[in-house]
Order: sequence, then structure tokens, then C-alpha cells
Amino acid sequence: MKLSKKLADLILSTCLKTGGDYAEIYYQDDQVSTYNRRYKKVYAYSKKHINGVGIRILKGNKSVYGYTSDLSTKSLLSLAESLSMGYQGEKEIDVPPLSVKKYKNINPIAIPHDQMTTEEKFAYLKEAEDVAFSYSDKICDVMASLFEEDEHVEIYNSTGDIYKDDRVRTRLALLCIASDKTQFQSAFDGPGASKGLELLKETDFKDVALKCAERACQLLSAIDGPSGEMPVIIGNGFGGVLFHEACGHPLEGTSIAHKTSPFFDKYGKKVASDVVSAVDDGTIQSAWGSENIDDEGVKPTKNILIKDGVLVNFMVDRYNSRRIPNSVATGSCRRQSYKYLPTTRMTNTYIDNGKSTKEEIISSVKKGIYLSGFTGGQVDPSTDKFVFTSDVGYMVEDGKITKMIKPVTLMGYGYDILMKISMVANDLKIAPGVCGAASGSCFVSVGQPTLLVSQILVGGKGE
Repeated sequence: MKLSKKLADLILSTCLKTGGDYAEIYYQDDQVSTYNRRYKKVYAYSKKHINGVGIRILKGNKSVYGYTSDLSTKSLLSLAESLSMGYQGEKEIDVPPLSVKKYKNINPIAIPHDQMTTEEKFAYLKEAEDVAFSYSDKICDVMASLFEEDEHVEIYNSTGDIYKDDRVRTRLALLCIASDKTQFQSAFDGPGASKGLELLKETDFKDVALKCAERACQLLSAIDGPSGEMPVIIGNGFGGVLFHEACGHPLEGTSIAHKTSPFFDKYGKKVASDVVSAVDDGTIQSAWGSENIDDEGVKPTKNILIKDGVLVNFMVDRYNSRRIPNSVATGSCRRQSYKYLPTTRMTNTYIDNGKSTKEEIISSVKKGIYLSGFTGGQVDPSTDKFVFTSDVGYMVEDGKITKMIKPVTLMGYGYDILMKISMVANDLKIAPGVCGAASGSCFVSVGQPTLLVSQILVGGKGE
């Protein structure tokens, strides 16, 4: 079922009858399919259907929200009536005639998900799985997966606007586990984009599997990583998860409006070294975190957050723009589903290119480590304290990459690390990920060029 203009108008009018100054309906119809091979066989296949409506009413700096999967007229009007009781007053606003707004499609789809059979998709995964197993008898397990999403959203609001968007995403994932009978080591890669099955044709998934198998086996003989404070080179691409967690979340409107972020009073001030510029860009064509409109119907922006070390903007949704002086919505409102209250979230967030090269950065380090990526981490947005675990790393000695090291942990404070980024290369790369926060799990991209943190605390088992 999709909403009619007549029903949407009735719902919005009901929402506003007690004095609310803005009302919004969010309709979602989402189909998700996952295909997974493991243990040299089809391990799992699932389909999930998410369908429902969320309704929000704002009045000044106050907000009420509710949702339902019962899309009958009676249920939707009952929800709107109940939410309107969150305010006590007289109706002040009439809903103008509703009209559909047009916008540019930044995520064109070449091959829809129904253009391959289930059997063909599992066969594609098996080819990569076979390559990984054939690399070495030390490969004891391989997980090859395909994720597909076909989502349709409609947003109706009391300013008379209707937004409709179709969101298609595809992601591949490959995990290799190696063992020498004394330990297990793993390697992962997961290319994804706001595309259809053209991603499968564009990705050499067998090569992805080969490289994962190689890394997992190499880690078996890697030395323990060092401990203590030292220079750390962070590789491009998924290395950007450190900035995403340690600095991105504290720059979201929710943290700024609540004044729980260490950056809430730093607008226009120096927060990073001169070589650091950071961006949240929801306009990148076909990127994993890009959408034509956000979950309030606002167009995405290329939002420069930090310019040459100076904080010049935040990420803000419509509601938090009411709570942050002199701010406007930046197309950053997102949610996992209609069951979640929407709020400010990142899209494709990265540190921008610098003027150095990767080679110059490596040659500048007398003794330190080079980390090519991270498996994950966490941060407390109120203190900006973070902990991250690396994926693959290497010792750097006398300006050269030497021995591979086992995963290590990085610890510190985001605002401190920003000041200690001393060199940034010109090899920017972004990578897909999943970010969990107040409005659920959202698809985001992280990224950066290769960069050097002059000093950071490293936790490893070596000396």
C-alpha cells in the first residue's frame, strides 16, 4: 500500500490540530535479500520485507514520534491523533495542497537485482570461494556473501511537499580464515555501492578472494605489534573509520545541539592541524552512503566540516537546525527504518586529499607502524575517547615498510589526534561500512588518503 494525497493531507491535518508547527509522514517499503556460502556449501539465504509508517510532529524545540506497521486508514489516523496529544493548544497551521518534488537521480541503476537467478548468484559466490580455498591448505573457512536492498520511501510534510525515492544497494563480502593449528587469523573485504548487479560485473571478486586468502595466511607468521606511543601511518580507504568514529560523530547535530560534543563551541576555531580538511559528501554518485534525498526530503550536500584545520560546519537535520543557532539542514537526516526517530547521521565522510605522497610519508618515519585498515572500534561522543583495532599492519623502519605485524589497538582522543596529523597524501579512497547510532544502523562510506599521525598510543603484544 502507498499513501494517497487525500489520506496524507488528513493525517497531517490531524497532527497539527493541537498547535504543532510541522508534521511529517515517512513511508517505507524495503526488500532485503542476503546470499551466503560457507563451509563449501550454501549456508544461508534470506529475504526480509520491511513496511510501515513513522509520523513526527514538531513544535519549537519539542518533538513527538510514533510508528506503525498497520497501514489501514483507521490505524494511521489513530496514531496521528495520539501523537497530537503530545501538545496542548489550538491549530495554527493549515496544510497547503500536496505536490511531488523533483530532484536529480545521483544513483542510476544499470542491472536490477531480478536480472540474475538465485542459482547464478550463488555460483558467482562459489567461484570466489573456490579461489580462496585453492590458495593454501591453511585456509580453513571462507564466507562469501551478497547483500541486496531495494527500498522505496515516501515523505509527506506539512509544508505541502511530497518526496519519493527508490534506493538500491548491493554489497559483496569475503572473509577468509586461516589456521596453522596453533592460531587463527582472518582477512576481510567488502566492496559495495548504491548500484544494482552491475557491481558484480565491475568487481573482480575472485581477485578479492585471492588477496584475502593471502593476507590471512601471511598473518599466521606475522610478528606481534609494538606497544607505546609512536608515529602511525594510517592507510587510505577504510582507515577513514578512525575519523568517522572519533571525529565524525561528535560533529553530528545531535551531539552539537545537546552540547555533549567536545566540538560544540569550536565553530570557526582551530580543531586540527593545517593539513587536515574533512568532508561529509552525500552527493557522490553511486557511493554506498549516497541517497537522492535524506529521510526528511532534503537534498544531500557536499558539506565541508573542517577546512585547513578550522571547523567551518556541522552535519545538521531539520529538527536539530532549530536547536543550533544559525544552522540549516545539510541533507544529513537518516534512519534505519520507519521504527526509528530520524536524526543527524553521516553519509560519505572523509579526510580530503593533501599535498604529500604515500612514499614521502613512509620515508619520513624513522620508526613506527603502518596500518592499512581497521576491523572496527568505538568512541564515546561526549568525551571523544576512542579505541580501534587494526586489520593488517607493518613495521616502518628507517623510512621503509618491513615486517608484517598482527593486529594492534589504537587509543586516544579524536580532538587530540586531529592536531597530530602531520602529513596527508593525495591518494584519497572511500570504502563502504555500516554505522550504528541513535537512529539505528545506516549505510555509510568512510575514507581518507594515506596520512601520518605523529604520535598515538598503540596497544600490541610486542615491545
